[in-house]
Amino acid sequence: MQKTDKVSFSKMRSMFFFGMIFLLSIAMLYLFQPFFYPIFWAAVIAVMFYPHYEWLNNYLKMPSLNAGIMVGVVILTIFVPLTLIITLIVNQAGDLYGKLNLTSTDVTNWITHSPLQPYTANIIANWTNYASEFGQKVSGFVIDNVKSITQNSVGFLFKLFLMFYTLFFFFRDGERILKRLMHLSPLGDQYERMLYDRFTSTARATLKSTLIVATVQGTLGGIIFWITGVPGALIWTILMTAICIIPAVGSFIVWLPISLIMLAMGNIWQGLTILLFGMFVISTIDNLLRPPLIGKDTQMHPLLVLFSTLGGILLFGISGFVIGPVLASLYLAIMSIYNHYYENELQEG
Repeated sequence: MQKTDKVSFSKMRSMFFFGMIFLLSIAMLYLFQPFFYPIFWAAVIAVMFYPHYEWLNNYLKMPSLNAGIMVGVVILTIFVPLTLIITLIVNQAGDLYGKLNLTSTDVTNWITHSPLQPYTANIIANWTNYASEFGQKVSGFVIDNVKSITQNSVGFLFKLFLMFYTLFFFFRDGERILKRLMHLSPLGDQYERMLYDRFTSTARATLKSTLIVATVQGTLGGIIFWITGVPGALIWTILMTAICIIPAVGSFIVWLPISLIMLAMGNIWQGLTILLFGMFVISTIDNLLRPPLIGKDTQMHPLLVLFSTLGGILLFGISGFVIGPVLASLYLAIMSIYNHYYENELQEG
């Protein structure tokens, strides 16, 4: 009879043990999945502000107090200005609405006396009905979704609370958590430190580049809107600054429609000025500044920066402009570890 090999009990026990670790790890990831974004942003903000926490900890040997102080600093630095900006937008929205109504009247008058009049006569004749119907649909939509909007607001505030709560412990216990994870990881301290450095450098570079590029583009857009007399220039400036997180095309979404509307109103030089300035100045700044700012610190090619950012936004929403480059950078780090570990084998191949 042919003798068959049997799996040893110790090997079976190891397989069962690591199988349990794998299954329970998947279960824990599924359990924490609803809170991914609060945890992720708490980690990113902790990375950005941790040097300040360490500096404070050198003077006040009270980690819990220092962590609470740093959470307060984050709120004052990031969220208070955002709240003020949102309040400013809401206060000016009414004025902008009235100005847009006047703008629509100007556009209608311009079309009436333009060569397009024969092709748009039906639209102009029924403009009031169209506007009324549109208003009814918008009102119905708002009324039908008040409950949903309220629930989303409560959910957002809850996740914001979770982020601050997590941020507190990341400040206070972050170093111990990191050391524990490095102890459990089988990669080795050298490679684990490489992965951590890639995460921190990419998160910092992405946020830094986004803030710089968005601020420069938004400021230039606001200046040109103010010079050309665009209604609600401040609101469009803030909107452009916010939407400039999208590489290459972010500002385009704002300045192009505004330039076309100005042209349709008969403001030829204003519309052309916005159009040309947007094409050759605002968009060029994005293409010139963003890739070097991210790629220099993350050691990524500008093309990889672009696609990882766009892919991150498509997959993860607004948070994707950081998640995408971070994932791409970690992938490059893993491939670098692979190259270093199997360098001899790869050269022989």
